[in-house]
Amino acid sequence: MKKIIMLTILAIYVILICVGCKSGKLFIDSDNLEENRQTINNEKDDFVPSGEYEVSSGDETSSGEEEIENNNEVTENFVYNESGKIIIAMFHRFADKDLDEWTRSYDNFYNDLKYLYEHNYRTISLNDYINNDIKVPVGCTPIVFTFDDGSKGQFNLIKDENGELVANPKSAVGIMERFYEEHPDFGLNGTFFINSSSFFTGEGTNEEKLKYLIDKGFEIGNHTSTHVNFSKATPETIQKEVGTVANLVRKLADGYEISALALPYGISSKEYKSYIAKGEFDGQKYENKVILLVGANPALPSNNEKVNLLALPRVRATGGGKSVECDLYYWLDVMEKNPKMKYERIS
Repeated sequence: MKKIIMLTILAIYVILICVGCKSGKLFIDSDNLEENRQTINNEKDDFVPSGEYEVSSGDETSSGEEEIENNNEVTENFVYNESGKIIIAMFHRFADKDLDEWTRSYDNFYNDLKYLYEHNYRTISLNDYINNDIKVPVGCTPIVFTFDDGSKGQFNLIKDENGELVANPKSAVGIMERFYEEHPDFGLNGTFFINSSSFFTGEGTNEEKLKYLIDKGFEIGNHTSTHVNFSKATPETIQKEVGTVANLVRKLADGYEISALALPYGISSKEYKSYIAKGEFDGQKYENKVILLVGANPALPSNNEKVNLLALPRVRATGGGKSVECDLYYWLDVMEKNPKMKYERIS
C-alpha cells in the first residue's frame, strides 16, 4: 500500500513539472542572434532559429509512472519492455561553446555520447524505429538522434592528408565516427533534416555530402525548402516546400526516398496537414511516414496502438549550459529513477 502511494505521488510530481512542456512555447533571445551567428564556426549561411517555436507532446499522453504496465514485446527473439518509451533526441547547432539553448558544444556532445553509452543506451536509426526493427543488446535501451537545419557544425567535409574527403572531426558526424570507433556497439545512426537552399557548407559537392552520410548509414529527412511556417501556408505552398526537398534529394542521391519530415518551428497546418504527409510537386509524389514535433517527451514505440506517427514528439538536447524542463537530461534522469519507463531489451 505504501509503495502504491509513493508511486502515485511521484506520478503527480512528474505531471506537474511537465505541464508547461505539453503546450508551451519556446522563444529565442533575438538580441544575441547576430553574435551567435558570427561565433558558430563562421556558419554565415546556416539557418539560425528565431521567433516562436511550438512545443507539443503529440497526441499521446505525457509519460508517468501511472502508465507503466508489465507488458513485454517479443520481436525475432528480442524481448522488450513494451510499456516503455523511446527518446528521439533533437539537436540543432554545434559550436565550441554552448552559446544558447539551441547550440551544443562539441565537447559536451562527446560527453553526451559517453553518458548515454555508460547508461546502456544504444543508437538506432529513425527507420529502425518506424519499422519496429529494433536490435540492441540485452539490458540496453534504444535512442534515436535527429538533427535539424543541416548546419556546418553538424557535418562538413574536409580533405585529409591524401586529398580524400572525410568528415570534419570538429563536427557532430566526426565526433560520432570517433565515438563509434571507440565503442562499435553504440551504433552510428542519425537522421539529418535539411532545407534545399543550403546545407552542410564546406568542401565537396552536395552530391558528395549526401553520399558520404548515406554510405555511412545516416539518413536524410525533410525540413522543407525554406523552413516555412506551415500554419500560414496554402496546399500549393506546402507541396512545393516539401516536394522541392524530396525531389532534390532523389536527384542528388540516386533516387533516395525521404520518409520523414521535421516540422519547422514545430508548427503544423490545422487545415492542410494531410499535404505535409502526402502530396505531389513537379510531377513527383512524396510521402512522409513520420512527422516530428519539437517537443517535449519520449515517444511510444511505433507498434503501440496509441502512437501517432504523424505527430511524433522529440526531446530537445539543450545547450546554453543550463537545463530546460523536459529536455534530454531531464528525461534521462526521470528514466533512471523509473527504469520501467524505458523501452529496454529484457532478453
